[in-house]
Amino acid sequence: MADSNDYIEYIAGLAKLSLDDAEMQSLAEDMQDIIGLMDTIKDIDTDSIDATEHISRITNNMREDTPGNPFNTEKILSNSRHAMDNCFAIPKMIE
Repeated sequence: MADSNDYIEYIAGLAKLSLDDAEMQSLAEDMQDIIGLMDTIKDIDTDSIDATEHISRITNNMREDTPGNPFNTEKILSNSRHAMDNCFAIPKMIE
């Protein structure tokens, strides 16, 4: 459990949390429970299970990509205070 307390103390320091001994002990026990669950999951035999990207086997329903009429660049840029080379011009943010 000493290793768990070191990890909890390190993570609490990163998060700028101050924990008392009871909280440290509680979190260390929770961490041991989580690691135990991960070990249980790791031991499950998944050789006969097909790999899937989504549990509900959704397939993509894609429409045809049909080009439409292009927008009028001058009309779009008329709403901008500044334009440059048929693009919106914005103030420089980073030096």
